[in-house]
Amino acid sequence: MTALLALLALGAISWVLRIIFITLVPADRLPARLRDGLEYLAPAVLSSIIAVELMRLVHDAESLDLTILLAGAATIGWVAHRTRNISLACGLGVAVVLILDYAPL
Repeated sequence: MTALLALLALGAISWVLRIIFITLVPADRLPARLRDGLEYLAPAVLSSIIAVELMRLVHDAESLDLTILLAGAATIGWVAHRTRNISLACGLGVAVVLILDYAPL
């Protein structure tokens, strides 16, 4: 019950902070450099979630699973380096995590 209350409180605090930021500081008032940086915020958050999930899979992996996991991580890195497209790399990362998490290997 305590964890549920903490989760609800953190969700409410996060929501209030986002609403305050959106209403008090509209995007058109922000400096151009900050607005340009916000373009990469969503992919950066998604990639951090992918990294955490990949690390969880590494921690729980057996030797065969670990080889497949490292091959998936290397593929994500190669695609990110070759294409310079963070959205494509994040999408591939989500696919790798879902495949390794739910597919019977």
